[in-house]
Amino acid sequence: MRKSIRKSFTGKLLAVVMMLTLLFAAIPTASAATALKTNQKVNISVKCTKPGYTFELFRVADLKSTTATPFKTEYTSLISSVSAEILAGDSKAALDALDNADLSTAVSQGTFTSSATNTTQSFSSLAQGIYYIKCVKYPAGVTSITNSVLALPYYNNGEWVYSYAEINLASKVADSTPSTEKSITNSTKNNTNYTDVSLGDTVNFKLKNTVAGSNDIKLTTYAVYDDMSAGLTLNKNSFKVTLVDAKGAKVADLTKGTDYKVNVTSEGEGKNTKFNVALTSEYLAKSAFYTSNAKYVIVTYSATLNKYAVKGTAGNPNEDVKLEYGNASGVDSVPGNKVYVYTYGIGVNKLNEAGNKLPGATFELYKTKANAEAQTNAIASGTSDSNGNVIFKNSANEEIKLQSGTYYIVETVAPAGYNVYGKVIDVEIPVQYNSVFTKGTWVQNAPTNGTVEITVTDSVVFFPQTGGFVGFIRVAGMACIGISLSLVLAYFIKKKSAKAAK
Repeated sequence: MRKSIRKSFTGKLLAVVMMLTLLFAAIPTASAATALKTNQKVNISVKCTKPGYTFELFRVADLKSTTATPFKTEYTSLISSVSAEILAGDSKAALDALDNADLSTAVSQGTFTSSATNTTQSFSSLAQGIYYIKCVKYPAGVTSITNSVLALPYYNNGEWVYSYAEINLASKVADSTPSTEKSITNSTKNNTNYTDVSLGDTVNFKLKNTVAGSNDIKLTTYAVYDDMSAGLTLNKNSFKVTLVDAKGAKVADLTKGTDYKVNVTSEGEGKNTKFNVALTSEYLAKSAFYTSNAKYVIVTYSATLNKYAVKGTAGNPNEDVKLEYGNASGVDSVPGNKVYVYTYGIGVNKLNEAGNKLPGATFELYKTKANAEAQTNAIASGTSDSNGNVIFKNSANEEIKLQSGTYYIVETVAPAGYNVYGKVIDVEIPVQYNSVFTKGTWVQNAPTNGTVEITVTDSVVFFPQTGGFVGFIRVAGMACIGISLSLVLAYFIKKKSAKAAK
């Protein structure tokens, strides 16, 4: 595909002045004419402080000169398709023609590639003639290029000049580096960088990507890449892509399949999901993408916290890996950022009064105290194992993961020979977050390993249980024994007193 190159007004004006001066206006006196050294070589120095550009220098015409009066300069074009423009002295037309010409018959004088450490180059010992400097390779973020045409020697202030001291090529290109940024749009913590949620909750994400390219130099590649934690399940039908202006107002909605595609490259049970959202080559070839007032490409989608989510300060990252963009000259990319989804847990250690581990106790977990007191709408339940540990699971038998906050626990079944703990237990998952990302996390304080552990102790049943608590049964039993002993003692005292009276 032929590159479309924008001609800047400044570049064209310079070329026009130079060409007209050299081709027509330079009519010196006879003495000056004889001073032209037709065998002297010419030199061109170039400079580009922007890295990543490659320029090639071509000789596109040879200079012919005579000593006849008045002195006259003429050029012989090395490119047949540009001969008329050069002979006519039409520099604008010549530059337009050269930008689209087959340069196979021109003489290449070498290339110059700019970098952070290489910003200048000199081309020396060149034959006299017309030279064309063409940008043949450029970064993916370039939006316009103005090539250059010049002639050496040229006549200036009564003298022939055989060298160009320095041509600033950086001033003849325009480029910009796009950016990409991910955010969470429904954070429970009012922060776009992180959130904390429970199992099954939905997290909404947004990718904000800068528009790149231009109508003159269209893109061939534009795709944003994402790496989602195994603890998040991508909702594949949730994608939307929109163009917005600098103020965020919608410019256009893009159509999935024709304007963009979602490509899932890696997924699996308990594995990270890797995908990219790419604008199609057909859409990138359209002028509408570049000529509208669109500033950003907005990609939105959602994911659900699943059973593989990691509890605690490590969180479940969702990484905006990179925005990849490119044109016919090459492909480049810029990195994005990570956002984090945190989740936590609650566990119970069940013991008897002697401090021994107690299996077989069943507990239910509730979101509200009212539900706990009524024992309705439990979100999870669990039974203590041989080590007395309770792991709460939902109806799908998945270990529950919880948003930070307060929850309520009720023991519903006690082990054989023990009383049910008869109170609603309030449990808080206390979490504090930092305002800056520190030591690999946004979390400042959280439970160890992300789980709050509580201990619940059951008491032994000494009598058949008919309700109440073991403490009441013990007190009532002791009271009965005391009363019985008192009655027996009173009986013997009374009997002894009766015998003494006889």
